[in-house]
Amino acid sequence: MNALRRALPTLLLPWLCLIAMATAAPHALAARPPAKPQVVRIALIADLPQWPAAEANMATLLEHFAERKLNLVIHAGGIKGDTESCSDAVLGSRQQLLNQSPLPLIYVPGETDWSECRLPVNGSFDPVERLNRLRELFFPEDATLGRQSRPLVRQSDQALFRSFRENMRISVGDVLIVGLNVPGDNNHYRDEGGRNSEFEDRREANRQWLARAFSVARQRDLNGIVVVAHADPHFANGWEKRGRPTLLDGFMRHRTRDGYLEFKRQLRDLSARFNGQVLLVHAAGGGPDSGFGIDKPLRDAAGKVMQNFTRVSLPSSTVSQWAELVITPAVASPFAVVLKDAPAPQ
Repeated sequence: MNALRRALPTLLLPWLCLIAMATAAPHALAARPPAKPQVVRIALIADLPQWPAAEANMATLLEHFAERKLNLVIHAGGIKGDTESCSDAVLGSRQQLLNQSPLPLIYVPGETDWSECRLPVNGSFDPVERLNRLRELFFPEDATLGRQSRPLVRQSDQALFRSFRENMRISVGDVLIVGLNVPGDNNHYRDEGGRNSEFEDRREANRQWLARAFSVARQRDLNGIVVVAHADPHFANGWEKRGRPTLLDGFMRHRTRDGYLEFKRQLRDLSARFNGQVLLVHAAGGGPDSGFGIDKPLRDAAGKVMQNFTRVSLPSSTVSQWAELVITPAVASPFAVVLKDAPAPQ
């Protein structure tokens, strides 16, 4: 019995150590500070490259983004010049260029990529046929372009919108990025008689996809939404005072139908009901105001500026500058956009 008493502390020692470790572990974990949410840095570009001569500089720019250790590249449309052919050879060359991006790359189509392909200078193609070809070349998978692709969600997952592979969304931290096919030639609204079928079908697809994005962001309690489209929707053209578009707009009032009217109204309505910040990113429009800019162009029904909506117009047709979007999680103003200088062209 004495021998057992002498051996008992030695036998119990391992069990006492295990009990002490188990008791202390929750306190050690509780004392460990939570990991800080990561800041996300994204390159924003548009209307690149213009003509084959710019492809090498474009490739250098994409490598530059990787050297800066950015997280993502967003191309807001315009992968060819406005007088460049819309042939398979040109589109295929640009697809290979974007797909060689070292970083994941999101691309949404612009008017020079499909809707203006009907022009003789671009080859007199059928725009809808070229759009379908773009979908085959650039959006074959539910993932970004680039050598390090990331999965994303496409609208084509919905049976009703099976063909709209270009419309996408992806979560980045506590922000949702949504891409829409909104080209810059008045949203490809055609003034010719008859049903404007391509415009009307895509308008409905865009409407539902944008509404779904805001619904997802609210359900997940996300801090912000980034909407990417190619077109400048012309917020300053007096659209707020216009009624529902009718045939009278074209025939009796001799006024060009605003192809972006419904898009602007929906952005205003959805942003008004969203608790976070909304950032619209698009390529610069033509005219004297073309170029990089940041403003707050939306007003509510009372005419007051909507502070949670910001628009960024990207520098156009240049490899010498690009815009960097910095997303800071869990803050009231998560978006910051800065114009950057690119490496000197080779």
